[in-house]
Amino acid sequence: MKDEGKGEAAEPHDPDGEAMTAAMSPQERMRAFAEMLRLRMAGHFVSVRSKVVFLLTMVGAILVILSGAFTLYDFNHALRTQVEIRVSGAADVLTIAARRANSFAEMEPVLAAMTGAASVKDVAVAGADGRVVTTSNSGWLGKRVDMAALAGDGAGHTVELGRLEHLSGYGTYPGDYAIRLELPRLGTEAVAILRMDTDYLAGQLAMQAWNTMMWLTITVILATLTISLLVHRVIVAPIEALRDYAETGGETEALPAGPDDEIGIVARALSDSFRANRDVEARLTSLAATDGLTALGNRTFFKSRLSEEISRAERHGGLVGVMILNLDNFKDVNDTLGHDAGDLVLRRTADILKGCRRGGDVVARIGGDEFGVIVTDIKSADDALQLASRLVRAVSVPFRLGTQELTQGACVGLTLYPQDGRDADVLVKNADLALSRSKHEGSGACVLYRHELHLRAIERNTIERDLRVAVARNQLTLFYQPKVDMASGRVTGAEALIRWRHEERGFISPAQFIPVAERSGLIVPLTKWVLDEACRQNREWQELGLPKIGVAVNVSAIDLKRTDLTDTIANTLIRRGLSPQYLELEVTESMVMQDVDVVIGTLRRLRSLGIGIGIDDFGTGYSSLAYLKRFPVKRLKIDRTFVNDIADGRDGHVIPKVIIDLAHALGVSVVAEGVENADQYDILNELGCDEVQGYFAGRPMPAAEFEVFLRNSPAGLRAGAAQIEASAEKPVARPAGGAASRGSAA
Repeated sequence: MKDEGKGEAAEPHDPDGEAMTAAMSPQERMRAFAEMLRLRMAGHFVSVRSKVVFLLTMVGAILVILSGAFTLYDFNHALRTQVEIRVSGAADVLTIAARRANSFAEMEPVLAAMTGAASVKDVAVAGADGRVVTTSNSGWLGKRVDMAALAGDGAGHTVELGRLEHLSGYGTYPGDYAIRLELPRLGTEAVAILRMDTDYLAGQLAMQAWNTMMWLTITVILATLTISLLVHRVIVAPIEALRDYAETGGETEALPAGPDDEIGIVARALSDSFRANRDVEARLTSLAATDGLTALGNRTFFKSRLSEEISRAERHGGLVGVMILNLDNFKDVNDTLGHDAGDLVLRRTADILKGCRRGGDVVARIGGDEFGVIVTDIKSADDALQLASRLVRAVSVPFRLGTQELTQGACVGLTLYPQDGRDADVLVKNADLALSRSKHEGSGACVLYRHELHLRAIERNTIERDLRVAVARNQLTLFYQPKVDMASGRVTGAEALIRWRHEERGFISPAQFIPVAERSGLIVPLTKWVLDEACRQNREWQELGLPKIGVAVNVSAIDLKRTDLTDTIANTLIRRGLSPQYLELEVTESMVMQDVDVVIGTLRRLRSLGIGIGIDDFGTGYSSLAYLKRFPVKRLKIDRTFVNDIADGRDGHVIPKVIIDLAHALGVSVVAEGVENADQYDILNELGCDEVQGYFAGRPMPAAEFEVFLRNSPAGLRAGAAQIEASAEKPVARPAGGAASRGSAA
């Protein structure tokens, strides 16, 4: 809409913006203004020329301001010097006149003569009572001077006799001075007030100050212009020429200031760079799809060729196999023999795969220790599996590396087009899933992708996601299963078993979520929570007057390798106020055989704190008896598989008997887990077992229910046989995972 008077577009009205601006505080307005100024300055001062001009202008302005400050300082200093010279002379005259005066009236001619000078404005003399007795200014005569003010300057000292003092703050004139005079002939003292004519003296010095300021300003302007011209010629112009040269990619001539200066060197470097870039681009195109170490194709090349083979198979039919071969424990080669040795192993593997491939097969290195193989012209999955087995056997042939002989194992994950996927990414992903499964099966395994692997991976991801939420929201709980001493029948301890009741899926077995927790790293906070909760609950039972029992907590292999495990447990015991003798850690037999020396050190530190150590599932881990003797173990637990067979009448008691005798020989007590009936109990009692754990003694219970159980437990297990048998025969609703489900951080 045009304004009829001016014919120009009217400014748009923004009431919301005005209201918002009005609501802003002064500090916010200043920040908003500074930001707006910064944005505008950034938009205007982009080029080197504008930056240099702005910088030199600012430097010139600063120098002009400094010149003005210097001139003002010099002017004030000169004025102060002139005033002090003249007032000092006037003070000397007054001092001499006072010494010779027989009366104050005799000083009047002296005062009149002093005021005749151009620099002295007024002079007055006040007697001891503070009244002005003689003055050159008739208006001051008879007025009283504030002697209290002259007695000191507020800093703690007075106006000394014969010393000239500037009266800053006294009166209203900047040129006032005071001096105490001694009149020996009158036998008294007086104070003289001198008022200097500073305006007159300033007027005399002003012209000199203006001349100084003018010459300094002219000098600064000329110097700034000269420097600007030099900077433009030496720096700005060559840089602008160099900019044009760079923008055109070397098509124009650069104009450096000289052939050997920095700009000339940069220009030549740019020229060389432009030429080299054209050469490099061509070389990179070929190298982008090649692995530099093995000279095989890389992952990009592999997926590109796989897409081509899929397209060819779509047109002509047939199967396409995708293999991913992974070297076993390749990290150990790098850690023990060095990365150079690892590179040799990778190159050897690449050579073997290239030698074993058929005419249409494609081999590539798609990861650190992973190789991909595209298999064409196959009739069935068996053909692909046979080729995969052949590759694994070829790679696993022993070879000599330096002075050492190595055997490098491998495993393969295999997927097929079209049944396992019709897209390169899907096929590679499914081959990765098959490879993960083959790693679990062991070295040399070749696993063909199945849909169940995909479902299992989804299940693991779902459990990990929900478990993180459960840990964060404290949705986990502990159940406690009693341990009973066979000699007395009393409850001597309990094992803390973790339970997870999912909001939608109900109880989830620890056998499902504990491995996921170990793989994802959630096992560490899970272990800390179990330890803390078990210690807290045990301490609470003791404070309620219940029998003091030990609580066993399972720990994982990851926990045993943590250097801070001992400190974590010690801090937990201190925080919860629980004695270490009432805490026991259970580790599996297979677990302690991993990194034996490290585990033994950790277990010994824990044992030195007074914490009991128990080996769980004993008899299933193939442990060495020599190592078992070194472990600071308090208790062995016979695995439930041996307890199940103990009453079948077919020498099922042999292995439990051997374990019990071995443990007693080493001074270690024995616990049998999974005891379900009285027959198993009686046989274990005859074999000399120390404690039992299982549904015959008591099922896993929540803390509140276990508390009731502990209060009402019989004095002896056989003494309360009827009650025990009745509870054992009664059907019990077991949580997911059954009696065998172990809640632990392992």
